[in-house]
Amino acid sequence: MIKKILILFIGILVVITPIATAQNVDPSKVDVGALDDNQIMKIISEMEKRGLSENEAINMARLRGMSNSQISLLQRRIKEVKQSGGTTNYKQDNSLSGENATAVSELSQKSVLDSNMIDEKIFGFSFFNTTNLSFEPSVNIAVSESYVIGAGDEIDIEVWGASQQSYQLVVNTNGDINIPLIGPVYLGGLTLKAAEGKIKNKLSTIYSDLSNANPRTFASVSIGQIKAIRINVLGEVFAPGTYTVPGTATLFNVLYLSGGPNKQGSFRDIRLIRNGKIVANLDVYDFIVKGNSLVNAPLMDNDVVLIPPYLNRIRVDGEFKRTGIFETKEGETVKNVVSYAGGFTENAYRSAVKLYRNNGKERTFKEVASEDMSDVYMASGDRLSVGKILNRYNNIVSITGAVFNPGDFEYEEGLTLKQLISKADGLIENAFLNRGLITRLKEDYTPENISFDVHKVLNGETNINLKANDKVSIKAIDNIREDRTVAIWGEVQNMGVYPYAENLTIADLVFMAGGFKETASESTIEVRRKLSYENADKSTDKSSELFYFKVTRDLELNEEANSFVLEPYDAIAVRFMPGAISSGSVTIAGEIMYGGIYNLTSDKERISDIIKRAGGLSDNAYPEGASLTRKITLSEQDKAKREELMEMDSTIRFSELNFETVSVHLDKIIGNPGSKDDIYMRSGDFLTIPSVLQTVKVSGEVLNPSSTVYEKSYNVKQYINLSGGFSLNAKKGKTYVLEANGASHATKGFLFFRNYPKVTPGAEIIVPQRPERQGMSPQAWIAIASGIASISLTVVTVLNNLPEKSSSSNTANSTEN
Repeated sequence: MIKKILILFIGILVVITPIATAQNVDPSKVDVGALDDNQIMKIISEMEKRGLSENEAINMARLRGMSNSQISLLQRRIKEVKQSGGTTNYKQDNSLSGENATAVSELSQKSVLDSNMIDEKIFGFSFFNTTNLSFEPSVNIAVSESYVIGAGDEIDIEVWGASQQSYQLVVNTNGDINIPLIGPVYLGGLTLKAAEGKIKNKLSTIYSDLSNANPRTFASVSIGQIKAIRINVLGEVFAPGTYTVPGTATLFNVLYLSGGPNKQGSFRDIRLIRNGKIVANLDVYDFIVKGNSLVNAPLMDNDVVLIPPYLNRIRVDGEFKRTGIFETKEGETVKNVVSYAGGFTENAYRSAVKLYRNNGKERTFKEVASEDMSDVYMASGDRLSVGKILNRYNNIVSITGAVFNPGDFEYEEGLTLKQLISKADGLIENAFLNRGLITRLKEDYTPENISFDVHKVLNGETNINLKANDKVSIKAIDNIREDRTVAIWGEVQNMGVYPYAENLTIADLVFMAGGFKETASESTIEVRRKLSYENADKSTDKSSELFYFKVTRDLELNEEANSFVLEPYDAIAVRFMPGAISSGSVTIAGEIMYGGIYNLTSDKERISDIIKRAGGLSDNAYPEGASLTRKITLSEQDKAKREELMEMDSTIRFSELNFETVSVHLDKIIGNPGSKDDIYMRSGDFLTIPSVLQTVKVSGEVLNPSSTVYEKSYNVKQYINLSGGFSLNAKKGKTYVLEANGASHATKGFLFFRNYPKVTPGAEIIVPQRPERQGMSPQAWIAIASGIASISLTVVTVLNNLPEKSSSSNTANSTEN
């Protein structure tokens, strides 16, 4: 099919290229819909080769018999292909083998340096070894007109206007490109600008309109794929070797990849060698310090970058903006080094720079004045240092405290204390006028204090001449005395401590505290007053005085109270009104006629009274099992003890840490109200009266903790046997019975006999756990064995010595006889 369509268009274009075979093709039989994109592109290419527009070609096809539907379809397909792929692209398949054909993926990457190779003190090192700055060569940048073309470069040629064409041609190893219909064109060694002129000149032979005075056809030449070049980096470099880089790479790119000069390398004399000759010398400082980009020379294939050892190095420290190790050239001075170091910091002592020098035999020192920096030449091994300015002022005075504008002020000869106070906008209203203080530095810079009467200074009676660095302090009255407060406690809305103010009365303070509570007593308010410092000096057992006043609910005070003015640190106590204290409430639940919450009418109300108010017990009540839970206040220490007991023994239970169970005998209370068993109720008490209980619970260290139906004839041991008996960890002698009313009864023992307590309905039999005994460690056993052995040895020794002593005694007696 493609052959037919090509023959058709060749016949259409017979005027330009007569091909006889095209005359026999029937255009109406060509199926345009069956043509793929590549076939349509070839048709477009043939049209462009012959200089025909799309409309001209379509008209000729219509004359040859192509139907309108096929023509419409062809026009649409041509439009689609042009939008997706553009015009015809001549791409030369001129693959290179060898060095210049290196792919982008094969370009050299930056060398990874060993951390012990790094010396960031050397100025310029971080320029090639930092994550913040990269000189990684890029293949995706436009080349300049001065770019030198070589083997491996891809030349992109675009022709547009009356004629449209594009070429992608690769320069071969001979330096040529082969332009279709033109032939080889030699570009090797030419700059891009020169190559463009040469290519346009060649293209004008087939595009005659290209060179006309008013051309309708235009052409441009650019570099597509950039060639790869190889550069050798030698000398004192961190990673010497051969690097493959794009043809656009510069000297800095290669230095970056190789890590730059090493500890012994020069940053000031990096040499670019081409064909055995030095074509450029790079001074990195020119770029770093001066920003001179002209030193960044372009590279060519097989160039050599040589980094020689440094000649001179000096050290810079102190108040320079840059410190570290710098390289100097012959003839450079202190001024040059100061420039490389970025100049002085704002705190530098600039009058003189300290120069430490090693002259080969000994060390010497020289102070270089600022005006001599251009005349003192640097030598290898020198050290430059500059100190800080003095941390003091020679023309400053300051004032702090009770002035409107405290701070530092300029000192001028003859400045007086009164003038300084005036500069600080004067004293604030509560300034303490009896005394002020000047802190002054003597000639040896030790401080001395000079006191003055502030009031006399302001009146002009006294005046003091100030000196530089004087510090004046004037206190406010509030700063030299304890904070003055008053306090109110008891039955007021917001009790607490309040700031004192003059002429403050009791009514004022009650008002400040939000007024009285409903429970406040109207008969007495107590005022406690500390003894004054005059009275406190006297020998007395009293530390304060007490005053009492009557008040009314509307805060109207009697004449005596109105005349009583509070003093600093007075404390007022407002008492409870007698009878206003609430007795609280209790709760009764269970088998009672009217359970619920009952308010206590007094603190003398008993359990029987509450039972009576609640309508008495129900028919199903079990008074022997009644229990009373009472709220208590535990210290943190008591809480901790309870928690510790529960952790040590699981049979010990406290339902809530802030409550305790009070054992009551409700049957006795009902039978004898008001007796010692009929205890007083307290606010928060909770009385529970259960229904008739028919079970007994066994818990703790038994094999099967469970509940069993109550049998009057059973004892503790029998109930435990019903639960499987004691476990191995049971502490049998400590078994106890907890009755339903909260009372507990322990097992009593005598010799080898145990007397277990009686069991009642609803009771719980609790078997505690035997405490764990920690076995002795091997070291303890060894110590015991050692002790026994020592004792045994001692006994044997004593026994062995006894006959000897007896024999000696007998011999002595015989001698005496």
